[in-house]
Amino acid sequence: MAWSPAQRQRILVERDILSVYFPDRVTWLHGQTKVEIRMTTNNDNEYCLRVYLPEDFPNSVPDMVVKQSPQPMPNWENNGQTHTLTRRDGFLRICHYRASRWSSDNTLYQVFMKGRLWLEAYEAHLRTSQPLDDFLGDMQINQ
Repeated sequence: MAWSPAQRQRILVERDILSVYFPDRVTWLHGQTKVEIRMTTNNDNEYCLRVYLPEDFPNSVPDMVVKQSPQPMPNWENNGQTHTLTRRDGFLRICHYRASRWSSDNTLYQVFMKGRLWLEAYEAHLRTSQPLDDFLGDMQINQ
């Protein structure tokens, strides 16, 4: 994918932001069309979240998946209660922003932090068997 000069500049800004907040945990893939961050939850479990940058980045909401987890992810998809969408590349795709509420001002840092919130809610669900939505609820994860 060929990025415009404005997109290349934006990706440089995103790289700088992510390297500050996630030092030594960021991997850029395939000509900067994907970025992965290793996240450690409050329970010391390590996950890998991957974000796919759309061709018109930053104008469209990027997809985020759980690429790696300590145990297989559930077979959820297109479920509002679990804040999941159809799978991408076989990985569980999770909600973070509604397309209608996405702004080109949003950063990948914000996307990954919403992914972190989802992971914490997922682990709380595993511990308590309460619905994942109970932990996300009005946290506005989709905004």
